[in-house]
Amino acid sequence: MSANRSLFYIWPLFLAISMFSIFVSSVLAATESPALGHWLFSLDRVKGTTIKAVVGPDATIEGLGRSVSFADAPSPEHVQLTGSGSRIEVTPNISTLDMPKKAVTLEAWVRIDKPTQWGGIIGALQDNGTYEKGWLLGYQNKNFCFAVNSEGSNKLTYLTSLDEFQMGKWYHLAGVYDGVNQRLFVDGKIVAESSEQSGAIVYPPKTWLEIGAYHDDDELFMMSGCLHEVRMLGQALSLEQVSSRYEAKKALFPEPEKPVEPLSVAYGPFVDWIDRTTASITWELDQSIQGEVRWVSPSGHFTILKDNNLSKRHTIIVKDLIREGEYSYQILGDAPSLRSKLYKFDSSFYYRLPKVSLEPAKIKKSGDIQSVAKQMLSLSKAKGGYCLVIGGVDGSLVLEMIRQSDFQFILIEEDPEVASKIRKNLDSAGVYGARATVKFGSLSERIFGPMMFNLIVSERNVLAGAIPKDPASDVFRYLAPAGGALVLSKGKEASLTQKWLGDLDTRYIRNEKNEPVWFVSERSKLKGSGDWTHQYGNAQNTSCSDDELVKGAMGVKWWGEPGPRPMPDRGPRNPAPLSAGGKLYIQGDRVLFGLDAYNGTVLWSQSCPEMRRANIPRDSSNMVADDHGLYLAQGRYCINFDGSTGQRSKVYSVPEAATGKYNWSFLAIVEQTLVGSRVTRGTVYLGDDGEWYENFKPNDISRVTSDRLFGVDTESGDIRWEYNGGAIINSTITIGKDDVIYFIESAADEAIEKAGTIQNINQLTNQRLVALDLNSGERQWERDHDFSKLQYMTYLVYSNDKLIATGTDKDKNYHTYALAATRQVTKNKDGEQSFLPPGSLLWEDHHKEGKGHHSGHLQHPVVIDDTFYSDQWAFDLKTGKQIRDDLPERRGCGTMSASKYSMFYRHYFHGMWNLDTNERSQFEGIRSGCWLGLIPAGGMLLAPETSAGCSCTHSIQTSVGYLPRALE
Repeated sequence: MSANRSLFYIWPLFLAISMFSIFVSSVLAATESPALGHWLFSLDRVKGTTIKAVVGPDATIEGLGRSVSFADAPSPEHVQLTGSGSRIEVTPNISTLDMPKKAVTLEAWVRIDKPTQWGGIIGALQDNGTYEKGWLLGYQNKNFCFAVNSEGSNKLTYLTSLDEFQMGKWYHLAGVYDGVNQRLFVDGKIVAESSEQSGAIVYPPKTWLEIGAYHDDDELFMMSGCLHEVRMLGQALSLEQVSSRYEAKKALFPEPEKPVEPLSVAYGPFVDWIDRTTASITWELDQSIQGEVRWVSPSGHFTILKDNNLSKRHTIIVKDLIREGEYSYQILGDAPSLRSKLYKFDSSFYYRLPKVSLEPAKIKKSGDIQSVAKQMLSLSKAKGGYCLVIGGVDGSLVLEMIRQSDFQFILIEEDPEVASKIRKNLDSAGVYGARATVKFGSLSERIFGPMMFNLIVSERNVLAGAIPKDPASDVFRYLAPAGGALVLSKGKEASLTQKWLGDLDTRYIRNEKNEPVWFVSERSKLKGSGDWTHQYGNAQNTSCSDDELVKGAMGVKWWGEPGPRPMPDRGPRNPAPLSAGGKLYIQGDRVLFGLDAYNGTVLWSQSCPEMRRANIPRDSSNMVADDHGLYLAQGRYCINFDGSTGQRSKVYSVPEAATGKYNWSFLAIVEQTLVGSRVTRGTVYLGDDGEWYENFKPNDISRVTSDRLFGVDTESGDIRWEYNGGAIINSTITIGKDDVIYFIESAADEAIEKAGTIQNINQLTNQRLVALDLNSGERQWERDHDFSKLQYMTYLVYSNDKLIATGTDKDKNYHTYALAATRQVTKNKDGEQSFLPPGSLLWEDHHKEGKGHHSGHLQHPVVIDDTFYSDQWAFDLKTGKQIRDDLPERRGCGTMSASKYSMFYRHYFHGMWNLDTNERSQFEGIRSGCWLGLIPAGGMLLAPETSAGCSCTHSIQTSVGYLPRALE
């Protein structure tokens, strides 16, 4: 009875609001031409799956009752779309309708609940990058947009609001085109306009007219949000008319509830594995409270985990993790409403070797074998990877080393009976096949690949005093460079061991009597090898490692993890992998990996849910490396990870970190100086919604800018110096080999006011090139330049006393400027000298982008010695003279990388160009992602998986390490 009475009272109200909406529309329309289409989304207009139009064609609702519903509360009446299987189709073929031609006004009352890369409110278009027709009123990520194409252009012009919309809030939108001017209105005000288009609107021959979706032949993005009303007119409304329509209805729409700001986590959180079913969560807040985590299991059951200590930093242990589970959690504050954003943890991303439980009784004692094993392991810099055991006795030393370490052991033995006995002993202990393997044979048979083992020992040497039978040179061949260690005991006679070691660089570990007890020979870096320590190879941004070994025929040295599942989608131009000191660092989707570069062992991995960076062409990477470890910018800190263990050993702070207002953005390292830049908290591209950052649209090309640059001493953690001038463009920060930092900044008042945010390129005017001393931060010089043609992106590279600024304009023409990094001496024809001050223009080049597809207009340059490679051409760095135009075809979206004698790129598969022989080759069946994923370093070509999400055919998605055949 009460339910019927409620319905009785609600229905007149519902009807009144509906009639009022039609009345307002009718009154306002008195001064307008009749609408070609007018759809009011009230329940009384729904007949079956059809929404009856006020004017124009009816529309068909997809998902009604499932993903589409109607409501009148909170008022006014509206349709709600979930974004999955929810759209409203007016027609699948616009050729059947009388579409506006000379002018158009598209109007809507809309509420967006979840942004997408592309969103449509009402659209009739085709946009595939090369064919762009029709129009769209919609949104890109969190910004409203209006696009139209006309006779005066072969492309759509996208107008985009500078301010992001607030999710859950109602807005009045209008897109207006009158044949000359194009305008986007938000809540009765003009927020963007252009006169780029002219003439009648040009439509594709056939496409959809659709509401609540972005739909063309290539893509379908459905809206998550609500619509009250949509109109399509064949005339251009004036500012006064649009404003009047907004004012007439705005009182009907309630203001959204103010969103609750999530609890700010100052440090972390980090999830570290303890064992297969146990992990720890570590985080830090700005205030000292008891630590609490709301932990949610895959089944949805939640528990509150507590650390009762009053502290800013907390660590909580999570137990009983299942093997394949997706967990979620939140950090809780000291009030019920204070909680962090929701974080996720996938327990399937576990890469450690299985732990074994060995009873001491199962280990044969030979003296104090536990102490011996501990000493041997302590003499190795490596803490995991592969250990080769040359010659065995009974496997007891191997068993003890297994118990104390994270190595995978391979024992090679020439005596078949001994090999069989050791195999049985290892099997009975439960480690054979899981942690240890026995091979019958000798090293001279070359059973193993070169440079594979991080540690080489001999059980026969330790337990029986014998030296290995194979020559030391043969043994050393299998040792991994950059820290692999051969550890032997003195044996029966120290002199015999010394003689066997020969010319190997060996250090002696002596006892209290000064007698040599252990002999340790470490393998250094390969002569001629290089590192890949920064996004584009080095702090000079040359995209070249100068590795002299990676060339010629290549072979697969290792392959394996990580695969595609823990990796981000390949499209958003993600940070490049790095390699230094024999390690390979890979940034997954909030998962960080440290691998051994020479055998692919995953040495450590950590879940870092606040770690993410995308759109690198308009920003900078968030990680750099050196021989000792990795540096990661996360939030207000830069965190130093030990390369071998992943231990977070040091933390460096951004200036004024305690305020919580700023994040660490740019990152570089030169010897003991860590260079960073500062942005406002939250200033970052995330790329979580399928973004590609390919097109000339503000959401794609706007630059991350910093308000401050600073230098930090890596030993003390002290900030040595700070610089603040203009709005620093992150993608241009470059450090020369002359210990000078170079960058481009905007001196425009509006840009400086918004420094530390993502800025539209139109704000970044009055640009100047600046040089700072690396050690003091003092300004050495600055020079005004017109870089306004560098619109899609702005890159800056240093090489051989020169700076190269390059980028493309909106029509995809490359513009390159070579500038003097220091004072240059020139001679005229008569031999007379003249001097050019630093920052002077040396040469420039302008040409149409030559690739023509797949990000050809975004390519980052490569510099090898005195040759500058850009797009499809190579130029003499000194003169700017074009010296070749035959760079390899590159089908994929990725950018190039290089060693001293070879270049690497994405074609159909991994591609390689031998610069000496001009030979081009591919590694069939495997490809990289949409930015930089192939790095030549340490004498190897390292190709971690970066193609996750790729829909191209014939892709083997795995990580691979390639070794030149000449090094085998």
